[in-house]
Parts: sequence; structure tokens; C-alpha cells
Amino acid sequence: MPSPAEPPAARSRLGTLLSGRLGFLSVAAGLGVYGLAAYVFLGVAGQALGPAAFAPLSVLWTLLNAVGIGLFLPFEQELGRTTASLRALGRGNDGVVRLVGRVAAVLLGAVALVCLVAWPLLTRRLFHGDATLVPLLVGALLGMAVAYVARGLLAGNGRYGSYGAQFVVDGLLRMAGAGALALAGVREVWAFGLVLVVAPLLAVLGTTPRRAGLVDAGEPPDAGAVRRAVAVLVVASLASQLLANAGPLVVQLRATPEQEVLSGQFLAALTIARVPVFMFSAVQAVLLPGLAAMVGLRDVAGYRRRLGLVTAATAAIGVGGTAAVWAWGEVLVPLLFGDGFGVSRTVVTLLALSGALFMLAQLAAQALLALAGERAVVVGWVAGAVALVVAAVLPGELTMVAVVALVVGSAVSLLVLTGALVLALRAWSADVGRSVSPR
Repeated sequence: MPSPAEPPAARSRLGTLLSGRLGFLSVAAGLGVYGLAAYVFLGVAGQALGPAAFAPLSVLWTLLNAVGIGLFLPFEQELGRTTASLRALGRGNDGVVRLVGRVAAVLLGAVALVCLVAWPLLTRRLFHGDATLVPLLVGALLGMAVAYVARGLLAGNGRYGSYGAQFVVDGLLRMAGAGALALAGVREVWAFGLVLVVAPLLAVLGTTPRRAGLVDAGEPPDAGAVRRAVAVLVVASLASQLLANAGPLVVQLRATPEQEVLSGQFLAALTIARVPVFMFSAVQAVLLPGLAAMVGLRDVAGYRRRLGLVTAATAAIGVGGTAAVWAWGEVLVPLLFGDGFGVSRTVVTLLALSGALFMLAQLAAQALLALAGERAVVVGWVAGAVALVVAAVLPGELTMVAVVALVVGSAVSLLVLTGALVLALRAWSADVGRSVSPR
């Protein structure tokens, strides 16, 4: 006897479940390839260029991660959140897309103008006299701005296959570009920098759907609210990325001419030491989004359970990663980058510790955002950034000063964000308790 037809509602739920799982797998695969590409690109460039020539490229890489991600990731976050919300309400997003695009373009233009005005200073103080890296910095920032806006549209419309594909194509282009340059015997820094400009632009062109559906006609947005949301996200994002990536900049800005290779060596050590942070991104993608759903359901117990699970997983990654870096980091750095990139066990271990503290601070920040604690998040990240700057100007051996500054900055942010989270969770629990108690 044939089984009865599956109800439409059940088919819809099954389709949504499968779509969500496939979307997560697409994004996870894309991030995996992209993360691997970062290690391959830096490793190949380090081997091809050597410590001295790799140093200015390491500064360019650090600026793109600290400034580029800090400035333009918020546009992906805001555009994705707003587009998804409007889609759920059956409304179009063209007004939001135009507004966010204009704000991103103005911000990019302002940064480009500053770079051009400060071209001689940036060349002398950051890029070891290589003037070609300043326009490459601007071009790479353009590529990042376009990529983040495109990913915001893709995420907001549920196009996770294209979202993950953009990471895959970008990563493959970086690996292929660096490999081709190394095999051809190219030793010019600008050539490797050009790869960072071209890869994200080609990835966007190759993976963004051309058909209609990403942008639909709708009502004009609340421009003031969108700008305020982006401004808060930009401040928090810049401060957090400074904590994650400022080490090579500290080294470069304080280095003497005899110490010009140190920034490249520091980035090599940082790359190895931050492998656990990359692992944390997978935990974050799987477990943290549910916190906002728990808040919407006013499920305090469920929120606490999920937060405890994520905290335990993050702490395990941090402790295990730091121990692994202590055991093997000193060997892995020259193995990946070359014999001229050796660092001490103390330096690479402290870098791993700063990464563990940063992961826990990130976790507290995400949990606060689920409780609508945007202002506390900004305060926490800014406090850590200020602490980092203060620690970075203290006297001492240059590499040790930079690594201690990263540890101090991440620790201060963790303390402030954790304290704010405890207070916010208590207030929310009390509010939920009052709403369900008998009158």
C-alpha cells in the first residue's frame, strides 16, 4: 500500500532544513579553502622573498586585515541583516543597498584620500621605502569593500552557495597567483601585493549571480538608523581587528633600520600562533547564531546552556592551541616560511595566548550583541585597543613589547566584555522573571 503524500508543510520544513545544512556546508568549505589559502600565500611569499623583502608585504597584509576588515565587514553584517529582515517581511531592499553602497563608497574614498595624501609618510614609515605598495593598499581595500558588500547581499538573500564559492575562488586565486610568481622566479614585492588586489575582485565577478533577485524594489530605509548601526559596527570592528592584527604594525613603527626584518618575522609567528583562532570561527558559525533565537524566545535557561557550551569549546581550543604552539610553534615557523623566520618559543607561545584571550573576548562580544548590548561591545573593544596602544609604547625588547601589548589588550577587552555580559544577563533574566511571575 503506497504511503500517503507528504504534507506540504512537512516538505517545506524539510527543504528549509536541508537548505540550511547545505548553506552551512558551503560557507564552511569556503572558509576552509580561504583559510588554507592565507597560509599558502604567506608561506610561498615568505619563501620566495626572504625576511627583508617579506617585511613590507607583511605590513600590507596586516593593514588589510586590521583596517580593511575593520572598515568593511560591518557593511556585510548590516546589509545581510537588513536584507534578511526585509525578505522575511516580503519587502524589497533596493533602498538599503543604495544607502549602504553610498556609505561604503564614501568611507573608501576618504581612506583612499588619506593614503594618497600620506603616500610619502606611509612609504617611509611602513613600507620600507617601496612606494608601489600604497596604491596597491588602496586597490586591495577597494576589492575588500566590493567583496563584503556582495557577501552581505548573498547572505541576506540566502545565497550561501555563492557566498561560499566567493571564498573558494578568492582563496584559489591567491594560492595560484603566489605559486605562479614563485615558480617564475619573481622577487618583486609589488607583484605579490597585486594578487591581493585582483583576487577578491575576480572572485566577486565570477561568483555573484547576474539574475534578478538580490536587489528588489522597496520602500526607502531609515537612513539615520542604518548609518548609526554601521557607525557602531565600524568602531567595534576596527578596535577588535586592531587587537587581532596590530603586532606587526607595532614592530614596524618602532623598528630601527637594522631591525627591518622583524615585522615579517613577527607576522610569520603570528600566522602560526593564530591557527586556533581560525578553528574558533567554525565553532562561532555553528553555535553562536542560536543565542539570538534564545533571546527572541526569552529562553534564559537555553541561552545559558548554549553560552556555557560555546565557552567550554572556546576555552578548550584556546588552551589546546596554546599548548600545541608551545610544543611545535618554534619549529613550524621556519618550516613554513624559511630559515630566516625563526622566533623564540616564548614569543610564539605568548602570541597563541593572546589569540586564546581574543577568542574568549569575541565570544563575550557576540553574546552581548544577542542581548542588544552594542554600546558595551564598543566600550569593551575600545578599552582593549587603548590598553594595547599604552603597552606598545613602553620600553623593552621590541618583539616582546609587541607580543605583551597583544596579550594586555586582549585581556582588558575580555575583562570588560565579560563584566558587561554578566550584568546584561542578570538584567535580562530578571526582566524575563518579572514577566512570567504571577501578578
